[in-house]
Amino acid sequence: MFSKLTLELLNSLSAKEFHTTFGNVVECHPEAAVACSKKLPFASVDAVISTFDDYLQQLNVETKTRVLRSFPDLAGKLLDSHQLTEESTYEHACAGLDKLMAEDRDKLTTLNRKYQDKFGFPFVICAREASRFEAILNGITTRIHNLPKQELETGIGEAKKICRLRILELVERD
Repeated sequence: MFSKLTLELLNSLSAKEFHTTFGNVVECHPEAAVACSKKLPFASVDAVISTFDDYLQQLNVETKTRVLRSFPDLAGKLLDSHQLTEESTYEHACAGLDKLMAEDRDKLTTLNRKYQDKFGFPFVICAREASRFEAILNGITTRIHNLPKQELETGIGEAKKICRLRILELVERD
């Protein structure tokens, strides 16, 4: 069983250890951990979360888009081929996306494709907070009507939620 880091232990990590430990709190974007490690030591777990939030928020449009492109399609090919990151596999399972009926999977695949075509990145939602297929389906059918700038910020907001939950999986709450 994995034991969570205490704040004291987190603050004693070398930069390299921090990069390794927090390298995927932003999906497949280890640059976030590299940038945030420069803020060591942290006063609290909330300070760690805020540092990652601030990092994501201050990115330019091109880099925000690249961050969102690093997320997998929900219930997509990577899930089918067991190529999701460990974190994404867990999050898909929490929302039941790994057990969808064929009809629901096809519906989500079609919407994912339309969303990707419109915005240039996959639909990102905090699946653990949405927790049900219906909530995810509602999210994508609503958000597909957003303007690109609005959806970029909404997607980054969802990435922040995912990041927060991933950090809380790694670190004991103060």
